[in-house]
Amino acid sequence: MLTPGDQFPDANYFDLQDKLIHLICFSGLSFLWTGVGIQKSEVSKNRKRLIFNFILFGVLAGIVLESLQYYIPNRTFDIMDMIVNEIGGILGFLAYFKIPTNKIGLD
Repeated sequence: MLTPGDQFPDANYFDLQDKLIHLICFSGLSFLWTGVGIQKSEVSKNRKRLIFNFILFGVLAGIVLESLQYYIPNRTFDIMDMIVNEIGGILGFLAYFKIPTNKIGLD
């Protein structure tokens, strides 16, 4: 995400492809990291930790990574990318509770 821009192949298959990639990446990031550090038996009791993980990985990561692109050669800061990062983070957080999975914990 912070690689200089000239390192990426030029593959532009459809409009808003970049935004879709941001959405998918941050949905996955938020989904995978929401439950980190919480034992399976305590997921329903530990809402504060879930919220903390979401804010850290679903919100702040998107803001920080997009903001740092301002300082990377051949990269640009884009407020729409940041907004899509946050939408992806929210979708990943919601999916954590909606998708039936075998939650992996620290048992």
